[in-house]
Amino acid sequence: MGFPDRRDARVTGDPGTQGGGCPMTSAALLERATETALTAGTVADRPLRAVIYARVSSDPHNRGKSVADQVTECKRECAHRGWQLVEIFDGDNDRSASRYATKERKDYARLVEFLRAGKADVLMTWESSRAQRDLEAYLKLREIAEGNGVQWCYKGRLYDLSRTDDRFTTGLDALLDERESGITRDRVLRGKKSSAAKGRPNGRMLYGYAREYDPRTGEFVKSVIREDQAAVVHEAVRRLAAGEALGPLSREFNRRGLRTNTGGAWRNDNLRAMAINPGYIGKRVRHGVVIGDAEWPAIHTAPEERQAYYTCVRRLTDPARTTWRPGGLRHLSSGIPDCGVCGGKLYASHWSKKKTGQSEGRMGYECRGTDTHPGHCVAVTKDILDRHLSALVIERLSRPDAAELLAEDDQQAEHIAALLAEAAAKRATLDETADKVAKGEMTVTMAARIEAQLLPEVEALERQAEEASTAPVLRGLIRSDAADIWPTLPLTQQREVIKALMDVTVLPRLTAKDPEFQAAKQKRTELGKRLRAMRLGHGSRGMRACQLAELTGWPVYKVTNAESARGLITADEVRLWCRLCDTESEADELAALVPADTVKRLRSGARIRITWKHDL
Repeated sequence: MGFPDRRDARVTGDPGTQGGGCPMTSAALLERATETALTAGTVADRPLRAVIYARVSSDPHNRGKSVADQVTECKRECAHRGWQLVEIFDGDNDRSASRYATKERKDYARLVEFLRAGKADVLMTWESSRAQRDLEAYLKLREIAEGNGVQWCYKGRLYDLSRTDDRFTTGLDALLDERESGITRDRVLRGKKSSAAKGRPNGRMLYGYAREYDPRTGEFVKSVIREDQAAVVHEAVRRLAAGEALGPLSREFNRRGLRTNTGGAWRNDNLRAMAINPGYIGKRVRHGVVIGDAEWPAIHTAPEERQAYYTCVRRLTDPARTTWRPGGLRHLSSGIPDCGVCGGKLYASHWSKKKTGQSEGRMGYECRGTDTHPGHCVAVTKDILDRHLSALVIERLSRPDAAELLAEDDQQAEHIAALLAEAAAKRATLDETADKVAKGEMTVTMAARIEAQLLPEVEALERQAEEASTAPVLRGLIRSDAADIWPTLPLTQQREVIKALMDVTVLPRLTAKDPEFQAAKQKRTELGKRLRAMRLGHGSRGMRACQLAELTGWPVYKVTNAESARGLITADEVRLWCRLCDTESEADELAALVPADTVKRLRSGARIRITWKHDL
């Protein structure tokens, strides 16, 4: 809505001429427009309805002092002009109006709806930048004001946005406001970049530290370690490196009353972020990339602490890492064994329903296949595989020479750090290559050549770091009473120990048609004939089967089954047979005929191949 001209009594006649009919200069026209705007105060025999919007970009202490000053000055102007103040929108304290804003201006959104509803005739702000510092936002505001007859008043001037000159003036102010915002942002970014290069902190304080400030000037002096929080950092990293899961650990921290820097509860995401933050080893990070040493002291200083940290980084950032729903991980070996046919993973599967008196039905681990294979290649009974792997772990950790698994020197942690840093640098190069391709600065062919060269190097470096950082998972478990400690460990930690010690492969069952089975059957047949001949040739009258069974402590059918190639016999049992028949010279030759692995694979529960990751 335009305002009626309330001209001075000295100005009469055509608006484009002076009182005597002479054409007016552009300066005189501008003076008249200004005078008209300053004297506009009523419309349709009622005062103009004014609404005030006040805002400040930065108010970290939420004092709102600048906002109050803006409102006071706008009220004074409103009273001077005789306008009716109908609403004040001043809730956007500590909110930016630039294109880089990260917080929503809720009061500004209410203001826009208020103007659209035709509830005001004049929008009052202290200056144009209070409403916006974004040219796109200005255009939307101008459209709303022009369409609803709303004028804009700031710095003592009233602008009718339906007039060309006023649109030009306010548009120029909006352009200058946006430019000032951009200059400020550039200055801030330069300051942050310079501060980061010096290793100085920025933004939210890192958990485990406190900041000291100069009591006179209030300027930041240094960061110091908070010992109570540093102990929590050490505990979290140590337990996560040992194989515990994020969920149970975060819930335990919350039950103990531990809180984050902001007073919030621990969750999987913030606990993970803390455990892998390079700031705790004294590194400064900018945009997710380590750019140098930090000026604050490191919390992880001892070699074993740094090794635990790098183990956490490897474990929690592993792309192949599987995450589980809370309470969803209930089976020791699920997802650990590889299929001996297609290479897929074996997962827990229900084979039969639970019966009365049973905690669960019959279960096993079955192959789920791969992207190119449907699976269901192999299966093994759950209890057999779980007991077998637990027994192997306990035996391994109880050995006198098991301490070799923890063998490390003072340079081990730094060696792992160097490997991961080199891998991270090469990955950063790959990311930069992708960005250049997106911007058209590099051809796809060149990028493919770079990726083909760097990606295998990155994977090799990460594998080396993984192999070198096994020890923290086993720390505290290598002891003579490992059999007593093992059942008390959390299921997640047991799984991490198994994965750190061995690779597990489940082989398929053999059938009578398999060439491997046929070769084994021939060996057993030959072995049975020679064992029978050996027994019958003992002494002058030979030895009966019952006599040999009595000497060995076996049932008679074990002797007859071994001779007819129907039963299982081990290499040690063959040597005992030879010794009792006085033919020890043939023991090694006959023991070699025992196809132990093949024979065992005829049974469902003994088709497990173990490959140890570390030799003792």
